Amino acid sequence: MAVNHARGRRSVPSADNPILASKITVPSVPDWAVPRPRITRLIAEGARWCPLTVVTGPPGAGKTMALALWAATEPGTVAWVCLDEFDNRPGVFWSYVVAALCRSGVAVPDELRAIPQSRCGDDGFLLRLTAVLAAQDPPVTLILDDLHALSEPAVLKGLEFMLRNAGSGLRLMLASRWDPLLPLHRYRLAGQIAEIRASDLSFSIEEAGLLLAQHGSTLTADSLESLTERTEGWAAGLRLAAISLSTHPDPGQFVKELMAEDSALIGYLVDEVLSVQPPQVRYVLLSTSILENVSSDAAVDLTGDEQAAGVLAALVRTNGFVQPIGSGWYRYHTLFAEMLRLRLRHEHPDRVVVLHRRAARWYERNGLLTEAVRHAARAGDWPLAAAMVIDQLAIGQLIEPRDGHPLAGEFAAMPPGQAWTEPQPYLIAAAMALAAGQPQSSAAALDAADLLLERLPADQQAASRLAAAVIGLTAALRAGDLPAAASAAGRAELMLGRVPGGSPAWRLDLRRRVLTGRAAVELWSGQPDQAARILQAGTDARAGSGGEPEQAVWGGRLALAEALRGRLRRAAALADQAAPAAGDHRDPAPLVALAWVHLERHELRETRRWLKLAEAALGESPDLLTEAVAYLVAARGALAEGRAAVAAQIVTRARSGLPVPAWLDQQLSLVEARACVAAGDIVAARAAVERAWDGTAPEAAVTLAHAWAAAGDEDRAARSLAPALEPDSGAPDRVRLQAWLADARLSYAGGDGARGRRSLASALRVAEREQLRLPFAAERGWLGPVLRREPELARAHRGLLGPALGQESLPVPAQDPDQAAAPVIEPLTEREREVLVHLSGMLNTAEVASEMYISVNTVKTHLRSIYRKLAVAHRSEAVRRARQLQLI
Repeated sequence: MAVNHARGRRSVPSADNPILASKITVPSVPDWAVPRPRITRLIAEGARWCPLTVVTGPPGAGKTMALALWAATEPGTVAWVCLDEFDNRPGVFWSYVVAALCRSGVAVPDELRAIPQSRCGDDGFLLRLTAVLAAQDPPVTLILDDLHALSEPAVLKGLEFMLRNAGSGLRLMLASRWDPLLPLHRYRLAGQIAEIRASDLSFSIEEAGLLLAQHGSTLTADSLESLTERTEGWAAGLRLAAISLSTHPDPGQFVKELMAEDSALIGYLVDEVLSVQPPQVRYVLLSTSILENVSSDAAVDLTGDEQAAGVLAALVRTNGFVQPIGSGWYRYHTLFAEMLRLRLRHEHPDRVVVLHRRAARWYERNGLLTEAVRHAARAGDWPLAAAMVIDQLAIGQLIEPRDGHPLAGEFAAMPPGQAWTEPQPYLIAAAMALAAGQPQSSAAALDAADLLLERLPADQQAASRLAAAVIGLTAALRAGDLPAAASAAGRAELMLGRVPGGSPAWRLDLRRRVLTGRAAVELWSGQPDQAARILQAGTDARAGSGGEPEQAVWGGRLALAEALRGRLRRAAALADQAAPAAGDHRDPAPLVALAWVHLERHELRETRRWLKLAEAALGESPDLLTEAVAYLVAARGALAEGRAAVAAQIVTRARSGLPVPAWLDQQLSLVEARACVAAGDIVAARAAVERAWDGTAPEAAVTLAHAWAAAGDEDRAARSLAPALEPDSGAPDRVRLQAWLADARLSYAGGDGARGRRSLASALRVAEREQLRLPFAAERGWLGPVLRREPELARAHRGLLGPALGQESLPVPAQDPDQAAAPVIEPLTEREREVLVHLSGMLNTAEVASEMYISVNTVKTHLRSIYRKLAVAHRSEAVRRARQLQLI
C-alpha cells in the first residue's frame, strides 16, 4: 500500500519537547482490513469541500481505520496525531502538532520547532503557526485521532483559532467518541463541515461478510444477517466475532450465543465502556437495561435518582452506545444492552425482579399497557399482569386479539393449570381460551374466577365482574345461547356504570362489545328494529372517536340490522363504508348485509360475490347469527335462480349445524315451502308453512296462499291471504308487497282486473322506495302478460321492472310526438334518477329527503338540475318526460 513519501521524514523537536514517533505516524492498514469505498468517498468529499471533517462514533466503531484507509490512498500532505489524556495540555498538544506537520513535509520554521512546551499555545506561537498553515498550497490535512481525550479549554480554543484563520491551507479531520467541544454550529450554518456518524461507519451485511472472510470465517446468509443485525454493524463487535468464529466448531450456534458471559464482546464492552463510568452512571445504566427503550422519567422511577435523566442526556454526548430517539426517550445499542443485562443479573440478581415490577407500574401509569404486562411477566408476577389488564378494561384485546395489539402474546408463557388465589389470572385464562376456540376451558376458568370474586371486597369487584360478564356474553353469543347472552349483557351494562378509571379507549371498546351483544340478542329474538336502535345509539356515541376498524364494527352490524328490517339503501350505504374500513379483519356482517341487499334487488351475480366474501370472513371471525342469515340469503338466492332442490339442501344444512333462532327458522321454513311449490309438492309445501305459522305470521299466510294458488285452489288461497291484506296486519313492506302481488295474481286470474290493477300498483309503489325487485322476478310468469295489458303501470315503473322481468317482457313505451325530438340537455346523475323514481311514487319533497337520507335543500337542488336537464318546469312534467326517455 502506497504511503506519502513525506511521511517518512522525522520530526525535529526541541530538546525539551520529547516526541513519541508512534503518536505522529499514520497507522498502517492491517491485512485483515476491508476496503470500504463508500466511507473513503465520504471522507474524500469532506476533505475536498470542507475545512472541517468530524468522524464520531463509540469505541470500536472504526473511526481510526476509516481515516487510515483514506490516508493510504491520499496523494496530498497528511499529518496525523494520535491523542490521549496525557496530551490535554497546550504545550504537549502543540508540540505533537508541530512534529506531525514536520513529519508530513510541511516547512515549519525552526523557531517554531524550538519553542519550549511552556510557550507552545501562547498567542504569538499560534499566530505564527497559523500563518504557516495558511500559506500551504496544496493544503495540508491534519488528522487528530481520539480528540475526545482533550477537554482543556486553552487547547480547544487554540485549535478553533487555527482552523478559523488558516483558510484554504488547512483541512482538519477530527476522530472522536462524541462531538468535539468546538463551535460546530458555525460550520454547519456555513456548510463548511462534513460529519460522518456511527450510522455511516456501521458495516453493511456485505461488508460484514468480507470482514469475516478476511479472518477465514464464513456464515450462512441467515446467520450473517443475524450477526450484522445484533451487532448493528459495530466494527469492533464484528471483528471480535470474526476472531472467535475462526476457532468455533459451530459458527451458527456461536451467533445465537453471541453474548455469552465469558465472550470477548462482553469483556470489550465491560472494559472499554462500562468500567470507565462513574458509579452513578453505572447504576443508571444497569437499572434501566431491562427496558427496550429508556424514558427519562422511567429512569428516575427505576433508580430513585432524580439526576438519572441528566445522566442519560450526558451519555448521549459522550457514549455512542446511548442514542436519543426523541421526546426524552433513548435506546441502547443492542449488544450494549445485552451486556448490561448480563452484568445486572451477575452483579445484582436480587434487583432484577424488583426492577421489572417497578417498570410494570411505570408503564401502566403512563398508559403503555402491553409494555407494563411484559415487565410484570418477566418478573413472574402473573397476578399483577392480569390485574393491570382487568383494571384498564382491556379484556377485549384478549378475547379478540388483532394485529397491532400484541397484548395477548404477553400471556403466552402464563403457566396453565396453576391454582391462583385471585380471580384476575383466571379471567385472563378464560379470555384466551375463548379466543383459541376452547369454550370448555374458558367456562372452567370463568367458573373458578366467579368463586374467587365472591371473596373480594365489594369495592374491588366491579372491573373483574365486568370482565367476567363480557367474556360470558361473548361465549354465549358464539354458542347461540340467547338467555345466557341476554343475562350477561345486562350484567355487563350494569357493571360499566360502576367501574371507575380504566383506559378511555378500552372502556369504549367494552361498551361497544356490550351494546353489539345486546343488539345481537335483539336480532336473535327477531327484533331488528330494536337492534338498529341500539346500534345507532352506539354509532352516534362513537362519532369522532376510535379508528376505522372500530367504526366498521358498528356500521357493519347496523347494516345487517337495517337490511333485515328492509331499509336496503341505508343498509347498502353503511355496509359499503364498513366493509373496506375493516381492513384485513373483515367483519362478515356488512358482507352478508350487502348480499341481502343485492338479493332483494334481484342482482344475483352480486349476491353470489358478497356471499363468497362473507364465507371467507366467517372462517376468520365466526358469528353464528351472521352465518345463519348468510344461509338464508343463499337459500333464497338459489330459489331465485330456479334451483329449488339446492335451496332445500341449503335449508337442511343451515339447521344441521347451527342453533337457529325461531324467526330465522320460520324464514327457512318459508323458503322450504317455496322450494316445494316449485318442485310441485304442494303437500310438503303446506307442511313447511304450518311449521312456520303460529296463526299470526303474515308472511306465512302469503306463502300458504302461494301454495294454494299453485295447486289451483284460488278460494283457499284468497282466504289464506286475507289476514296479510288487513291494513293493521303490521306486516313489513316486503311482506305487504308479496301480499299485494299474490292478491293481484288471484284477481287477474279471477277476472277482477280493477282489483288486480290496484293491488299491483300498490305493490309497485312500495317496491320503488327500496328497489325491491325479487318478488316481481319470482312472479314473472304471469306478470309479463298482465303488464302488456297495463302499459301505464309498466311505463311508470320500467326502471324497477326492467331488471326484474327483462325489458323485452315490458310493452314498448309510447312516445309523445310533441316531445320526441326534445333531447336531454345533459345526462342525469344517479342521484337525480333516484329522486325521479321517488317523485314517480308520489312522494313529496320532505319524504324524498327522508328516504334518501339527505336534506330537503339538497332535494330541491337536485330538482332544479332535473328540470333544467329535461327542459321542464314541473314535477309531473319531469316524471312524464323521464318515462318517455326511459330514464325511470
